[in-house]
Amino acid sequence: MLQYEDITKVQEIKGKFKKVWLSSEYLNSHLNILGFNKITKQFDWCKKSGYTFKDLISILLILPIIGISSVFSLSKNKDADINNCGKDSYYRLLSNQNIDWRSFLYQFVMQYLLKEELFTPEKDATKCLIFDDSDLAKTGKTIEGVSKIYNHVSKSFYLGYKILVAGYWNGSVFIPVDFSLHRESKKSKLKYGLTAKQRQAQKKTPRCSKTVAAKRYLELNKKKTDVLVQMFSRVIKRKITVDYILTDTWFTSISLLKKLRSICGKTHIIGMYKYNSKIEVQSRIKTISQLKKQDKKPKRCRKFNYYYHSYVTNIEGLDVEVFISRRGINGKWHTLITTDTSLKFVKVIEIYSIRWSIEVFFKEAKQLLGLGKAQSTNFDIQIAQTTIVFIQYLLISIRYRMEAYETIGGLFKDLKQDYIENKLNVRLLAVVALILDVLEKLVESIDIHDITTKIIDNIESFGLLSNNYHFKYQATT
Repeated sequence: MLQYEDITKVQEIKGKFKKVWLSSEYLNSHLNILGFNKITKQFDWCKKSGYTFKDLISILLILPIIGISSVFSLSKNKDADINNCGKDSYYRLLSNQNIDWRSFLYQFVMQYLLKEELFTPEKDATKCLIFDDSDLAKTGKTIEGVSKIYNHVSKSFYLGYKILVAGYWNGSVFIPVDFSLHRESKKSKLKYGLTAKQRQAQKKTPRCSKTVAAKRYLELNKKKTDVLVQMFSRVIKRKITVDYILTDTWFTSISLLKKLRSICGKTHIIGMYKYNSKIEVQSRIKTISQLKKQDKKPKRCRKFNYYYHSYVTNIEGLDVEVFISRRGINGKWHTLITTDTSLKFVKVIEIYSIRWSIEVFFKEAKQLLGLGKAQSTNFDIQIAQTTIVFIQYLLISIRYRMEAYETIGGLFKDLKQDYIENKLNVRLLAVVALILDVLEKLVESIDIHDITTKIIDNIESFGLLSNNYHFKYQATT
């Protein structure tokens, strides 16, 4: 404790105060909950001199919390405690083609899942792996690998990437575990929706085919369904328990369901089904469209106000249960399909509703953490900065679990406020140290050692090291 130390110089006070506050910065404590030191140590090889990988990545991870939107903005920041190196150091790290950013993210995910075991587990929690894609709009045609992408909501094309995300629902929170970036319009008259001149003007980064960056770049032109299968395979290899895979209509096909089931037979799939497949009903072959128009009275689910028909059948050699349902009497008919033929309709709806957690993730990650806002023309930097956003979400998520906030957005606002209050306290303490320094020079008979000791002994009672002091200070000014 500070009060037992023999402090004889005012300059030492400044050092002690600074040490206290640096150790209480938000991510310094929360990063190590996820084994930050152990994980970053594995990447020490990528920085042989200057600032270490740990130094640089720890700063990049806290940028949204301290209100800085980009590396460029960070380089303009005059706060030496936050930034004491040039932007080139960060860009060299982010563009390093030998860093496996996918592995970096997975290590945080595995640490998160280990820590989740410390919380009270929900009874019979359903573990789901959710797949969905979203648009990442860009503003520069010279950004490496961008194309014209189609937005199904606005029914329009614009420049950017499609991001495919695999998110894990562990029964309580959404955990982003993997992603890939894709481009569209591959077979259009204008390749990727761009003219030959525009494609030629795009940045082209030389890559050795053996690097992880080169393999990641090749995913741009791969079918999203093929990459989805690879993502699921990686999750299973890491021995992450998955009870159900949840997909929307764009990823629910019988061929894909077969591939996923071949990887792990214990995992079932629930998805919204758009195809007009033929199924056998009471020894008669009918299409799903015909079944939607039938006169047979549907069953009713009072809990969710759904009306539905259910059929256990076989489609293209795969045993499935098909639910044709609509909300209310006049709702539009939709088709849900599952490989778990033992499920009741109520349970299917309860499990499938978990899929909306990935929509919430997209909204929060874009609005709060700047997902897709990176404007670097280098594709490797796009991958690196997206990975950092995913890890930032994990860090906020684990504090959400620890402090039981209602929303991630509410927690994010509180974290920024904590940082502001912390910086105010640092300035106040610096003023106290300066006053002591002046007193020592002006008042010859003053016992500076005695005053210093009293301040340190009563530092907590003065409220200088608590966030509440911020509000006391405001009330008196």
